[in-house]
Amino acid sequence: MSSESSNKYYKVGVLLFPDGDILDFAGPIEVLSHVSHNRNPDSPDRMFEIKTIACSPAIRAANSLTVHADLLLSDALDQISDFHILVIPGGAPSFLKPLIENNTPELDLIRKFAALPADVSSEPRVLLSVCTGAFLLGAAGVLGGMTVTTHHSSLDRLQEICAHSNTPGEPATTVLYKRYLDGGLMKGGGVRLLTAGGVSSGLDATYYLVSQLTTYDMAVFVTRVMEYDWRELKE
Repeated sequence: MSSESSNKYYKVGVLLFPDGDILDFAGPIEVLSHVSHNRNPDSPDRMFEIKTIACSPAIRAANSLTVHADLLLSDALDQISDFHILVIPGGAPSFLKPLIENNTPELDLIRKFAALPADVSSEPRVLLSVCTGAFLLGAAGVLGGMTVTTHHSSLDRLQEICAHSNTPGEPATTVLYKRYLDGGLMKGGGVRLLTAGGVSSGLDATYYLVSQLTTYDMAVFVTRVMEYDWRELKE
């Protein structure tokens, strides 16, 4: 990822699905929404253009919160190359089961994004999962040979999903208990993988993402705006 920040803009897709955890998708959206070239909250030159993506115009997220999608999943599949970042939230494993046990459009979206080349500036795109959103990545078969994390209670289940869905002959997926992980470039070299642990970990991973795509100072600036104590990645 580039550390340069001058006049760069990124299109972000955030996948939504029924019963998705609210902070999993709202947290990254909140962080990215405060990043602007001019740091002017009254007239921000926003660096990230964010669109929510879902299979229907409105989705009932966790705790019966209705969220309206900016883009239908069917259209997003056709427009996926327009996006630089794709965020995949999680949810309770029982609610994710229909998504990971069938060849759903949500998995197709992940596969298509993971297979994209770098964008026109030759900068890798970013695939970010939060919490059990990593289940969807695993079920899509894109985690072979990668090092990833998820919610601490779901590490073994993620390992099982990856073992079942990885392409035969690929290296196994390494699943670790971490706040978040930069997994590096995925197969093909056009997409960089970030995975976050449970729920609020998505905030920390998104600050890290901001620090990589812009500057460390910009990430710290957003933490001050949000009055959040960023737990940074430690080796």
